[in-house]
Amino acid sequence: MTNLFKIDDLVKIAKRENNTKRSYLYVNPVQGKHVPVSPSLPLLLFSALAAKIESRYPEERLLVIGFAETATAIGSTIAYKAKNAVYYMNTTRENVAGAAYLFFTESHSHATEQRLVANGMGDILSNVDRVIFAEDEVTTGSTIEKLIRILQGKYADKALKFGIISILNSMPDARLRELEGEGIPCDCLYRLPVRYRVDEVERHTYLPLSTEKAKGTCGQVRTVRVGGYWNCRQAADTAKIRRLTEKFVDAAVSALETERADRILVLGTEEFMFPGLLIGAEIENRWPKKTVRFHATTRSPIEISRDEEYPLHDRTPLSSLYDGNRDTFIYNLAKYDMVLIITDANPVAKEGLSSLIGALEQYGNNQIILIQWGNFDHEKQLFK
Repeated sequence: MTNLFKIDDLVKIAKRENNTKRSYLYVNPVQGKHVPVSPSLPLLLFSALAAKIESRYPEERLLVIGFAETATAIGSTIAYKAKNAVYYMNTTRENVAGAAYLFFTESHSHATEQRLVANGMGDILSNVDRVIFAEDEVTTGSTIEKLIRILQGKYADKALKFGIISILNSMPDARLRELEGEGIPCDCLYRLPVRYRVDEVERHTYLPLSTEKAKGTCGQVRTVRVGGYWNCRQAADTAKIRRLTEKFVDAAVSALETERADRILVLGTEEFMFPGLLIGAEIENRWPKKTVRFHATTRSPIEISRDEEYPLHDRTPLSSLYDGNRDTFIYNLAKYDMVLIITDANPVAKEGLSSLIGALEQYGNNQIILIQWGNFDHEKQLFK
């Protein structure tokens, strides 16, 4: 599978905004996060990780944990595809009702606080042989190691084993050997040299960044609400995840009328990416002549440049659909015949939806459908 991609197809250097701890980041144009992509490509890439996990741990029952927000679709795909993955969840920066958390930090990130929902974790760890952490790119492994130490301390009575899987790994060889010597195998699709191409971040001419958010008319947006929800931030067995997710995808796609839409954008929201990715792939499968693209909103503030080799050419500021007071962004927007916003925000922050609708309208997108996955009751309002 992976011979379809060259390393430099998956590695573009971008500049973080006002980040003195790590000025650069790797943007993967095939990942479906910042850059619009045919949804079949990230699923192909992530499925190669699932195959690696199956062959590495063929006799073990795995809990897969994807890291928010960039690797949630990666971890979800691994758990969805790998036969030995029996539970899945992702870390989160969102508030989960009734949750107890394990807190840890991601020191180089724009938002350093990470957390893992601890409810039911003891029982799950008693029923698995190993915990696998899924990432897009691993540079030092320090964030994952922090979480491992917390789990070891919290669940000292469990015989815990761990592993790391990522698309890219740029750890120094000594660090890789150190982790593997501690019983933490590190698998990846591509090994990168340390600080691979990072000097390129200074070669580009960066554009001024706008902070002004557009305002759209939410009332003109068609809304499709689908029940039978699974919250990806809470651990669940993969059979349940597959069943609920497939029902959601089928319900969402069946609600569409795409005959007059030749170009379709499917847009995930922050940590909630995997269901939208599957919806995009299903649209491609049902209507192969249509052009489908997928990417997602993000908390990550990244500089933009019009230089041809730079991956992000424009940035639109938004409010979050989950919290109207939180700044988020979307990159490389374009005009489509139809846009599907796929979210599990419940209720939706009106400021967030208004800014996203306004941003889409600025690029000429007028047919917009909001598809919301949740556990609804008759009293719950769409907006907060």
